[in-house]
Amino acid sequence: MPAVARREEGADRVVSDGDKALASQWQKRIDAARQRHAKQIKQFDINRQLLRGKDRNGKKLEQNLFFANLAAMRPQVYAKDPEYAVTPTKAVAESQLTAAKRFSETAEAVLGRCLVKDSSLKKRAKRLVNSAYTTSVGWLKNSWQDGDTKVNPIIENQLKDSQDNLDRLQMLRDKAADEASGRDHDLQMAQIREMMAGLQAKAEVVVNRGLTLDFVKPEDLMCLDESVDEFGDYLRASALAHGVWMTKDTFRTRFGYEAGKAKGFAASDQAIMPTQADQQDENKRANLLRVWEIWDQDSNRVFTICEGEPGFCREPFTPTWTGRRWYPFFGLAWNEAEGSFYPLSDVELTEPQILEINKAQRDFERDRKASLPVNVVRKGGALTPTDVERLKNRDGLDFIMIEGVGGQPIQNDLFMGQLTQLRAENYDTTAARSFMEMIVGGGDAARGTVMKAKTATEAEIMSQGLRGRSAERQDVIEDLLTELGEYSLQICLRMLTPEEVQRIAGPDAFWPVMSPDDIFELISVEVRAGSTGKPDRLQNQDRWTKLMPVVEKTMEQVAQLRQNGQGQLAEALIALLR
Repeated sequence: MPAVARREEGADRVVSDGDKALASQWQKRIDAARQRHAKQIKQFDINRQLLRGKDRNGKKLEQNLFFANLAAMRPQVYAKDPEYAVTPTKAVAESQLTAAKRFSETAEAVLGRCLVKDSSLKKRAKRLVNSAYTTSVGWLKNSWQDGDTKVNPIIENQLKDSQDNLDRLQMLRDKAADEASGRDHDLQMAQIREMMAGLQAKAEVVVNRGLTLDFVKPEDLMCLDESVDEFGDYLRASALAHGVWMTKDTFRTRFGYEAGKAKGFAASDQAIMPTQADQQDENKRANLLRVWEIWDQDSNRVFTICEGEPGFCREPFTPTWTGRRWYPFFGLAWNEAEGSFYPLSDVELTEPQILEINKAQRDFERDRKASLPVNVVRKGGALTPTDVERLKNRDGLDFIMIEGVGGQPIQNDLFMGQLTQLRAENYDTTAARSFMEMIVGGGDAARGTVMKAKTATEAEIMSQGLRGRSAERQDVIEDLLTELGEYSLQICLRMLTPEEVQRIAGPDAFWPVMSPDDIFELISVEVRAGSTGKPDRLQNQDRWTKLMPVVEKTMEQVAQLRQNGQGQLAEALIALLR
């Protein structure tokens, strides 16, 4: 494939006809995919509005139960970082068992440092859970970053290093030398001066290497394969496209040239709206560009295009750091529906019930005002205006002297009572809450309130149901995290040197010189079941009460077997106990 000629100082960027045609074809496929999913993409914004506590018409909801359901569900399924377990498989020979165990311990330390800690896994995973609840699907992108930006994917949560500042410094120098930007010369020179001062301070490492995790919005991840009509099949798609918003300065820093023909976009409070990029003033205000990174599984190539800009932003490349699977994208969905790419959203499923509860609340507030005590005085009756004022302004046990006509009961001219009465059954939301809890899987106790008193048996049955639904969702998350852990370890095996591993896992770390495929025949990576969920204190206490006698007995047996030289049987007992 012809290489894209980079823009040189004083020369225009040159793009071959073949690259123009291929980039245009990719853009058409992206536009077609967005058109296929236009209705669902529009629904994403509606769901986010509902989560913020506003209905489809923008009216504020009295009770934002959309967010309450999310707040109750999230700690049940993801409350803490996962615990990765790397263990030898049955394929390991007896002579390799010791080395496999050493490597397993090293691999656990590498995953704990590179994936869990350095990549801020918890923060990204919680955004993933929020997205799956709100829009029906959440995406993570797992990439490797090093000093060679030409073969790095587009990374939003980039590891900061001096190379970023050097690239930006070069961009500022190019702009300062450009006659077209002469009116901003003083500003650019001031930016260059401050940038150089920061570099001289050496506050950052020169080049940062490691795993990076990006959260990807569902509307920014497009499946370009029309034959893939269900979410669970995205790994077999011929190509996936990841859309990234960039400022013009970021684009120039990243790709080394000015995107003069790209379509400009302006950011508003609600969305990203297109503008007329061919008008100079409008184009200056429209400072955002949309770049698409296309992962083509058929050719094992990564293409980068910018909307409106001819050709590729950089030369297509093949990343050398990927794992067994081609795509670095990991999708989370709970409510998959057959025959539909996008699953069902919890927000959409519970919308009728939550709107019904809010309607009952509004009706109750309206009727409560109507049922307030009312006082009526007959106009032209026995009570004079002065008498009415005295009654109105009474204070405590005052004796009020009234004039009026003597011998007539005051009740003849004064009525005190209620015109309407509140009936609790008219505002009962039990049915709506029951349907909502069946959909989401959370009871009122999980939200910190008890709407109706329950017996101990009823509470335990409801608790079991809650744990069952939460466990199913937690299981889906742990499956995704297991795939993420395997992929991350495969990348680390390709990219980390033994010296780097020793700095992470200590001087006794073992990093074999084997291909990742061969290594993964000998070990397995998985997330320890239940390690991400909210701990149940009472359940843990009960479990330890039952297991402690077993643990103590097994410890004695293991010690005795080792004294007798029966090491294999002792190891078997330890594995059984574990």
